[in-house]
Amino acid sequence: MRLLLGAVTGLALLAAPAAGQAKKIKGAFEVTAKLVKIPGKMPPDELYDYAFVMKYEVVGGKLDKQTLYVAHYKPRQPRDKITDKMKKHVKGSLKRFTEGELHKMLLAPKIKKVWRGAVVDELFATDRKSPRYFCLRVDLAKK
Repeated sequence: MRLLLGAVTGLALLAAPAAGQAKKIKGAFEVTAKLVKIPGKMPPDELYDYAFVMKYEVVGGKLDKQTLYVAHYKPRQPRDKITDKMKKHVKGSLKRFTEGELHKMLLAPKIKKVWRGAVVDELFATDRKSPRYFCLRVDLAKK
């Protein structure tokens, strides 16, 4: 496994989310995108807190057909069931992530503005240059 945080191999436990983060994140934007790839296997939630990067293709709007790499906090959990310290940042009605689904998302342009913990990014090996975004809200989109 590779982590977004540098070219570190393996899993790292870093600091928790920045204390006192505002609920509104500067530069956040909405997109509708198809979940193209869930790489590898998500770690068990019991081990540690993490964000997991998935690959999307934007559908419509200014970014139509662009590939985005999006980090989701503990994606094994339904978005509305997150009750820990990230509850103020992670919203939505999505119950589970399934490749091929269309998602409407609110994205933060910089992961570290919201999340400073472990980032599991198995896509890093094939694309180190593309930015990674943090998902603040995700819902199923209407086709």
